[in-house]
Amino acid sequence: MTPATVTAPTPVRPWRARVWGASAVLVLSVVATALLLASVHRGDGITLWDGPTLTWMLAHRAPVATNVLTVVSMFGPGVYYWSSAIVVFVLFAIRRRWIEALLFAVALVSADTVSRLMKQAVQRARPPAAVVLGPLEPSFAFPSGHTIAAAAFALALAYLWWRARPGRLRAVIGLVLALAVTAVMATSRLYLADHWLTDVLASTVLAFGVMALVVLLDIYLELRFPSRSGGGHPVATLPGLSAQGRKRTTASATLPGEQHPTGR
Repeated sequence: MTPATVTAPTPVRPWRARVWGASAVLVLSVVATALLLASVHRGDGITLWDGPTLTWMLAHRAPVATNVLTVVSMFGPGVYYWSSAIVVFVLFAIRRRWIEALLFAVALVSADTVSRLMKQAVQRARPPAAVVLGPLEPSFAFPSGHTIAAAAFALALAYLWWRARPGRLRAVIGLVLALAVTAVMATSRLYLADHWLTDVLASTVLAFGVMALVVLLDIYLELRFPSRSGGGHPVATLPGLSAQGRKRTTASATLPGEQHPTGR
């Protein structure tokens, strides 16, 4: 009697879900940024909230809030920001976590580059100088460089923390903390009257787009150099299969009461 042949199911590849998720975030980021840009150019839509938001911030200024948010704003792109980034990069390098160091650097440099390019392309004026607290910024308003930098820094660390040991709880905690950091920086820029509401909103959605590209890069490196990826999300395999057995395999199964061919 011919033995029955059972084909093992195709291994689940977790990276496929991450590709779809990152791609969806990237598309949403592009669409949201386009909508915000259109609103800024037309002066309608959500930009109608720019003035009222600034007015509300001016009406609620207080000495303590001014001191705290001024310090927060100091951690935008500048000496403190890039010094902190270098420290994180060096720590990854010391531990020979080269992929993590690369992803972190790509996230920050990409966010800074996108911010600078868009400022020159849009050339939006900042709020009136008379209401600004602190030194006047020489660059244009859209998007907020401080906000996108803070968001990219926090989101990158959150992703790399999750990457070391993937799990839903880590993902939620990391995302919440990253959003909190972004919100605090965005609030400081609005409070100090350095930006309009739509500036910081654009920076936030752009940061998510940048991180989506970083995730896609991470997946590519993981598949291209599996032995060096160092991630905590390897391609799933069937129990008992070796690393070389990740492709579809065929196993011979003996039905009840039937003798295996090798035992004849």
